[in-house]
Amino acid sequence: MCFGPKCTSVSSRRRRRSPRQPSPTPTPLAVLDLSKPEERNAHDFVQRMSTGPDTSWKVLALCRQASVLLCVVRWLHPKTEPNPLSLVEVSLVERAVYWHSFATASAAHAELARRCEATATPVVIHA
Repeated sequence: MCFGPKCTSVSSRRRRRSPRQPSPTPTPLAVLDLSKPEERNAHDFVQRMSTGPDTSWKVLALCRQASVLLCVVRWLHPKTEPNPLSLVEVSLVERAVYWHSFATASAAHAELARRCEATATPVVIHA
């Protein structure tokens, strides 16, 4: 109901609703085969490090390069680390994690792009 000057909009009850469009399927950032124990371990490790009460980093971008998951991360508690960003390599064939520290996000993203150039396009999650 409209009070005041003449109402120019149609009531929401009388407005014809258009059928909902199905939401687009999101593009996967990296495909892992969770039936393989080491790929499941890598998935669980990245999830554990980036969520929950003991979060250590925020994933900014990632891609898969053969047997390694590459992630650009921002450390959330960089008190002991002078460079708050890293390119983290999480092995998909063994329990191993390596990281290379960077002072800027652009340097970390550039290294990720260089490493993933031949095999995949890196996906930026958060700018």
